[in-house]
Amino acid sequence: MISLKQLRSIAALSDTLHFGRAAERCHITQPALSAQVAQLEAALGTVLVERSRRRVLMTPMGRDVAERAKRILRDVEELRELTRRRDQPLVGMLRLGVLPTLGSYLLPHILPALRSRYPDLRLYLREEPANRLLVELQHGELDLLLVSWPRREEALVSLPLFFEPFWLAMPLGHRLASASRLSTDDLAGEQLLLLEQGHCLREQALALAESAGAEEETDFRATSLDSLRQMAATGLGATLLPALYVKEEAFEDDQLAVRPFAAPVPGRRIALVWRRTTTRADEFRLFAALVREHLPDVVQPLAPPD
Repeated sequence: MISLKQLRSIAALSDTLHFGRAAERCHITQPALSAQVAQLEAALGTVLVERSRRRVLMTPMGRDVAERAKRILRDVEELRELTRRRDQPLVGMLRLGVLPTLGSYLLPHILPALRSRYPDLRLYLREEPANRLLVELQHGELDLLLVSWPRREEALVSLPLFFEPFWLAMPLGHRLASASRLSTDDLAGEQLLLLEQGHCLREQALALAESAGAEEETDFRATSLDSLRQMAATGLGATLLPALYVKEEAFEDDQLAVRPFAAPVPGRRIALVWRRTTTRADEFRLFAALVREHLPDVVQPLAPPD
């Protein structure tokens, strides 16, 4: 029989590639972990780990088994959570992944109400680019994501939350700074400052720039929204900023002109995303309802599907 201890051992070893650190993660001794892995290899009739004095390598079968073990352990944990939550929703641990260009500007509007309504919820937050968050969600390392509306994937459920407009931020004296409201056609010929590779906001801004006849300023790329704002303020060019960031940060910068767009307004759709196989879908819909209730007025709530 294959045991949960064996599955935890191979999963931890796959993550750490070190018997000592894997044993610490599993709260057992290193010989005990080695024994668990050996027993699993014997039960499966295959080698999962290549061992040497200097390093640990997972065999191709070992990597596959470790990924399957993580999914099984995740399902077992969800079963335990299901029984703990039978009388009360949104209690215990919730692992939420959020875009770096969103979390710091949205969550302050949400978290006080979340703590008040669900005091027994323990929220773990991780900020990373969308592609990385989606991988961690599918591997069971995260439970729920707040991300730009992703591509349709059979294994995931996407629940629309709100539309966040883009604003144009530019140095004082820029040719467009005198306008009170802009058209996307006004961007024609501009060299726009963008985030570095890996941010979905970069891809959205680049698509808008290309459709409007603008180009990327390739000599400078920013690592964060703060960097974009500061680069624009020092005169390097114009950039697109999401409305929540503008509300919290850019309006207060007296070296910067920020202007909204007229309809059709460019922007991004933000969704709540979870695995289709989760047992917590009803809880996540409650979470979505709370988010919609406490959105600031610079974004537009999106109605949930029927």
